[in-house]
Amino acid sequence: MKAALRDQRRHEIMNIAIEVLAERGYRDASMLEVARRASASKETLYAWFGDKQSLFEAVIRRNAEAVQAVLARHLEGDAPTEVVLVEFGRALLELLLGDSAVAINRAAISEALSDPRLAQILSSTGRDATLPGFVRFLELSQKRGALRMEAPSKAAEDYLGLLLGDTQVRRLLDLLAAPKKAQIEARAVRAAKNFLRLYAA
Repeated sequence: MKAALRDQRRHEIMNIAIEVLAERGYRDASMLEVARRASASKETLYAWFGDKQSLFEAVIRRNAEAVQAVLARHLEGDAPTEVVLVEFGRALLELLLGDSAVAINRAAISEALSDPRLAQILSSTGRDATLPGFVRFLELSQKRGALRMEAPSKAAEDYLGLLLGDTQVRRLLDLLAAPKKAQIEARAVRAAKNFLRLYAA
């Protein structure tokens, strides 16, 4: 199978895995069910992803890569800090409030006490792999004279609070519909401006 077709097929299988996760929860989601819905052999799934834990780790990593790519691009560039804050905020909101991340987070929360593996994967592959890049960007902005902070890690937490507020919790509780692009853009712009009011040099 050509690389492009293989990648497309992998993404299709991961999307189906999310559907199964949303319906069954992590404990009851099975590789056999994912294979059946994807019209793929169980042997193919195990060959491509390993076990169930590795499959959902791949899903979470794929989701986080779009956000991490924004940071990686700007760590080497010289775009204005506000532009990067807006772009990063937009990507993060699209991820965290999207159907895929909502399904994963709901499953992780529902089984955090009885089976914490998905929550641990979500933390290590998602947040813990993404936030350090944002902290590095803030440190770089401070060296360039755009920001003034005593603790970049705390400033990063403040930014996340300004960006997300309670929207992620309300989305997980199904009290908030998936936001439209204009709503995401407005929220990202507002968070960037408020953050700069706190930390602009």
